[in-house]
Amino acid sequence: MNEKFIEISHPIIKNMFQIIYNIDTTIVMVDENCKVVQTWTNVSSKQEYILDIEEGDDLSESIAGANAIGQALLKKEYVELNQNVNILNKSSKMYNIALPIFNAYNEVVGALGVFGPGEYANLDFIRGTLKMTIIALEGQLKSMAYKADYDKVYNQLLGTMETIPLGTMVTDNSMTIIHVNDATLKIFGDEIDDIVGKDLDEYLHTGDFFQNMLNEGKTMLDEEMTFYMPQGSITCEVIVSLVKGEQNKNIQGLVIKFKNVQYMHTFKKSKDVNRAHFNFEDVIGQSSQIKEAIRLGKIAARSTSNVLLLGESGTGKELFAQAIHNHSARREGPFVAVNCGALPSGLIESELFGYEGGAFTGAKKEGQAGKFEQANGGTLFLDEIADMPLQEQITLLRVLQNKEVVRVGGNRIIKINVRVIAATNVDIEKKVLENKFRKDLFYRLNVFSITIPPLRERAIDILLLAEIFLKRYSVILNKDVIGISSEVKEALVEHQWPGNIRELENVIERAVNITRSNILSIEDLPSNFYSQSSTATINKINRELTLIEQNEKSTIIEGLIKCNGNISKTADLIGIGRRSLYRRLEYYGINSQKYKTKSK
Repeated sequence: MNEKFIEISHPIIKNMFQIIYNIDTTIVMVDENCKVVQTWTNVSSKQEYILDIEEGDDLSESIAGANAIGQALLKKEYVELNQNVNILNKSSKMYNIALPIFNAYNEVVGALGVFGPGEYANLDFIRGTLKMTIIALEGQLKSMAYKADYDKVYNQLLGTMETIPLGTMVTDNSMTIIHVNDATLKIFGDEIDDIVGKDLDEYLHTGDFFQNMLNEGKTMLDEEMTFYMPQGSITCEVIVSLVKGEQNKNIQGLVIKFKNVQYMHTFKKSKDVNRAHFNFEDVIGQSSQIKEAIRLGKIAARSTSNVLLLGESGTGKELFAQAIHNHSARREGPFVAVNCGALPSGLIESELFGYEGGAFTGAKKEGQAGKFEQANGGTLFLDEIADMPLQEQITLLRVLQNKEVVRVGGNRIIKINVRVIAATNVDIEKKVLENKFRKDLFYRLNVFSITIPPLRERAIDILLLAEIFLKRYSVILNKDVIGISSEVKEALVEHQWPGNIRELENVIERAVNITRSNILSIEDLPSNFYSQSSTATINKINRELTLIEQNEKSTIIEGLIKCNGNISKTADLIGIGRRSLYRRLEYYGINSQKYKTKSK
């Protein structure tokens, strides 16, 4: 049950307790797991009517015995009992009534029950009071849900406003500017505090131009206007839209968009620098593990929550981060990547949050925007986040909570609208337990975690990736290499790949470089891929096998890879019986277990 709701419900249940006003009555609220979250009782209650419960106790019937709260939660309806209640210190006949509590989405989030002596209770009055209290509680839940939905949509709207190269101002019906986006600040060269709260016409020095548009309910599309500001004249194409109230009856304000050629050129240039190039279509693999990671990545792209990517070095975490960005509502905004592990400790704050001119020796005279400012309206990718020093973690947490930065050497607050995707190749939860990474920052980042599987758990994808790298480097290096031998395929699948995809790419590039044939052979791989004894065995097999047998062995290995080492499926795929396949596996010395991927 939401802690905020428990806090809000406190005065409502207190009023209920005072209305019933019976010293022997107890009111209990439980959460969706039937755990007690609040109790109301009178210190003057008779001993036989005092419930033997406290916050955190489980009132489900399997634990506490028959009671109306447990049944109401289970049945999702009103329950009334008149019986001995097992959760009393002393057995006494009591009335016991309860109602479930539903949220705005018709989900049961708890229950509220009343216990009291049955012989002199006005049950009709108590039933009515309980029902009215439930209505009040559910009203609060609906209000909280609607506010959360509104905040989500509003934040998405603001995020979208930051991703377009148009200055945007929003006013209320008194022409006071209530919101501007980052592009507006760039176009007019002002800080947000210099604009928000000002009268629109007074700020733009336009007389009553926009006030008259509001009064007359007029709109405007792509009209060129010149604004004479203290810093000089600024020419823009202007679009004016009306903000209307319910049923379009009254005008609530204006939305004004400014298209400035100079700023659009700067925006496009910055976009080219801070741009994500990869999509989910660029993630190569057929294994169930990588497909699950892609599925979660696409869900994360639709969300606005922070994302934590977990995976070993070389698994493609930045590729996933770029794909999430390019499939999100922020796709038109910048994508800025930072390797936290590569930043010197003394420069982390200035890199992330920027600095003012003269803030330290060697600082640029005009200062410099930090990575958060550069990523405004888009996504900031913080790679190797677990390597960030503890002191800088405190500042990062504050920025994530307040959504604002202060440059090093400055004191002005800069509002930001950034979605953070963090990544680490270490056990970050272990670092939290060892007090080497802040727990509060971990929870702030770990809203939506995705594990990118290591290559050794994706045997079915190894050869798929190897073939792609082979084609790529055959073209780049101008070599006529057209295939991979069965021995090389076996060696690739058997290797543990501590460097993951990055290591596989390097191995194939090296092999294409040094091979003297148009087919990669075992000798083209680094020496750590095979021992001298295994090499002798492989060479012996190569000498003894006929060309037909070598082709058959390759077919069997490829079938095992495609079928995840499953014997029956492989036999069906290549068109032979299971017994025949077993005989051939023994004959060729193939271990089918090597081709099974690990399940999670």
